[in-house]
Amino acid sequence: MKVKLIFILLFFVCGFASAQWRQTEGPFGGTINAIAIDGTKIFAGSSSGVFFSGDEGLNWVALKNGIPDVQVYSIATNGSIVLAGMYGRGIYRSSDNGTNWSPAGNGLTNQNIRSLAFCGTAILAGTDAGLFISSDHANSWNQANDGIGNSKVYALAVNGISVYAGTYGAGVFHSADAGAHWTSMNNGLTNLNILSLAVDGDLIFSGTDGGGVLRSSGDSWTEINNGIPGQTIINSLIVSELGVFAGTKGYGVFKSADNGGNWSQVNHYLNNTTINCLGANSIKIFAGTGGGGVYYTTDQGENWSEANQGLINTGIRALMISGNDMFAGTWGNGIIHSIGSGYNWVPMNNGLTCPYISDLLKTGNTMFTCTMGAGVFTSTDNANTWNSCNNGLTNPYTSSMVFDEGKLFVGTQGGGIFYSADTGKNWSAVNNGLTNLDITTLTITAGRVYAGSWGGGIFVSTNNGNHWKPINAGLNCNKAHVIQSSRTELFAGTSAGLYHSGDQGLTWIQLKKGLPEYEVRSLAFCLESVFAATDGHGVFLSNNRGESWESLNSGLSDSSVNVITMNNMSVFSGTSRKGVWMSALSDIFTLETNPDTLDLDWNTGSTQPLYIETNVEWTLQGFMPSWLTVGKSSGTGNDSLVFETLKSNITSSRRDAVFYLFSPKAKTITFTVSQKGRSEAVAETEVLSPQIFPNPTSGVFIIKSPVHIEKIRIYNPMGEFTKEMLPDATECSVNLSEERKGIYYISIYLKNRIFIRKIVLL
Repeated sequence: MKVKLIFILLFFVCGFASAQWRQTEGPFGGTINAIAIDGTKIFAGSSSGVFFSGDEGLNWVALKNGIPDVQVYSIATNGSIVLAGMYGRGIYRSSDNGTNWSPAGNGLTNQNIRSLAFCGTAILAGTDAGLFISSDHANSWNQANDGIGNSKVYALAVNGISVYAGTYGAGVFHSADAGAHWTSMNNGLTNLNILSLAVDGDLIFSGTDGGGVLRSSGDSWTEINNGIPGQTIINSLIVSELGVFAGTKGYGVFKSADNGGNWSQVNHYLNNTTINCLGANSIKIFAGTGGGGVYYTTDQGENWSEANQGLINTGIRALMISGNDMFAGTWGNGIIHSIGSGYNWVPMNNGLTCPYISDLLKTGNTMFTCTMGAGVFTSTDNANTWNSCNNGLTNPYTSSMVFDEGKLFVGTQGGGIFYSADTGKNWSAVNNGLTNLDITTLTITAGRVYAGSWGGGIFVSTNNGNHWKPINAGLNCNKAHVIQSSRTELFAGTSAGLYHSGDQGLTWIQLKKGLPEYEVRSLAFCLESVFAATDGHGVFLSNNRGESWESLNSGLSDSSVNVITMNNMSVFSGTSRKGVWMSALSDIFTLETNPDTLDLDWNTGSTQPLYIETNVEWTLQGFMPSWLTVGKSSGTGNDSLVFETLKSNITSSRRDAVFYLFSPKAKTITFTVSQKGRSEAVAETEVLSPQIFPNPTSGVFIIKSPVHIEKIRIYNPMGEFTKEMLPDATECSVNLSEERKGIYYISIYLKNRIFIRKIVLL
């Protein structure tokens, strides 16, 4: 005999759990500002502290004991002593090869350290306000500005007791007494903005900001730029047994074998051509890049290899999840691919000529990426190879991209918006009505294209970009980072807070309960929950679509978050300096059940096994239900599940049927349905269960309830909010005929209870 009963299990979010962020295993790379080498030991000053390699760059570890992870612009080492010069934090010193650190800035009146050098028993520090000198191992400092003034000292080079200082704006100075006194040596110097210096015997080389390289033997300077493009920025210079090497901004590395008489570009396999610093030992030359980490060469620069294992210092500007694949768009290291959501990161840059990635998009089997410098690229083989698709795209600084039903839009920095009707093969500008051409973000919803700008607020087009109009009523900030749509709702993250619009952008209201006017850079949605990524204040979470917020930053050591996204298990944050971080969604949300045990009373005995066929309903606020397991049977959503209890009820004994609810976004929860006494039939229990029919539907369907329906919210298959109704009736009609086909979820609000129904739109 089969006995049927229907019962409802209601789940709800009862609060935020103690979410814990952890850093994923990459991507490796990042911005390297300074390199100091002592044999096989290498110290790298990065945008997030100091990294160390004891095996010539094969593996790196972050040095954390006592030293902050801020911008490090200069590194110097002498034996076991290591000094790190930081921007805004002065100097830190280690006397045990970087294992332990302590502040060493006593006497420094300027905390912006640009350069460091050992000169005999003295140590020199170049700052934004002149030079400082220490004669007691960096325990204390005194100004050493006699003859040099308070210039910004960007470079120091030592030759015996002679020291050369390169300043920004005042040229080059020389000291013959280890920095005590200085004299100008600018005769013939055509550019006074000095970024780098190198000394080789009687020859001094200076690298300038826009004037290339100059050389002096002590009397006057001569430009030596044969082979170097005009107005090149020279960030770094070194002299080794292999020649003179110059690290440039945007042109990679140049080498000269004749003391600068002629230069040749040596960039083979060097994926990032912004070289911030150079260093060398007897075997290798190392290059620290602006976003791509460290590279090295063993053949005089003819071929370069990455040396980034363990160097997690990467800036992330874009994240995209496709199935089990995650793609990270980095700021300086191109596109990095992870199979397994944060594990085993691999560069995917074949054919990609610009490593600065601002956006990623996938439609069907085609991937697109926006770059800041080389326009748009496309891939049809899962990012294994990339091809430029810029015909008609006159501005290569692309910031954002959106695709909908064959329409492709890309926003640029300074060039406005471009449109393609053939998946990027050809582009045309669509800027009519735009009063600001610095486009930061794009989104499409309900036939409307929304564009956020940096200085002009938000614009909308209802005719595929043929005309734009501003929609800034109530928007107190005209610098937009992100616009996210949820059908009739819009959210805009700006440089001064988060805004919401319920009328397609005609008016905006700031959402600031628990979320001050921080710079909001990215948003991620799933039903009622919203994650907001901010610059400098980490991640915030709202469980009521932005009405109130709580910070969600435990364990997140980089509070500058550029992008946030999620899969069905975790939420991921792409940071400015420390790669990708993740937090399990099951650690963010806590669940309760009501009731946790349901007892069923039976009237008469039965010698048959008990079968229960039931529609088990649940609401997990913020997420779509995933699947339900009852005994050994399983189903999805509201599917009926039939199972047999473990034993027949022929006596008055108790027997249980255990329900296991598991969502990949929540922890497993079990429920016990208990049968007491001998049974043959079940007493009916009243439930307020709404019904939907017909299901499937071609568009129009009816929702019927035994009590008044207070509210109905509809979500599409992606979890995006589509429509809201307030029927205040026991029966209402819903029309989804204009929506796309697929599975939709209906939240039905009855007497403080929420029921989820699934409907198939054919």
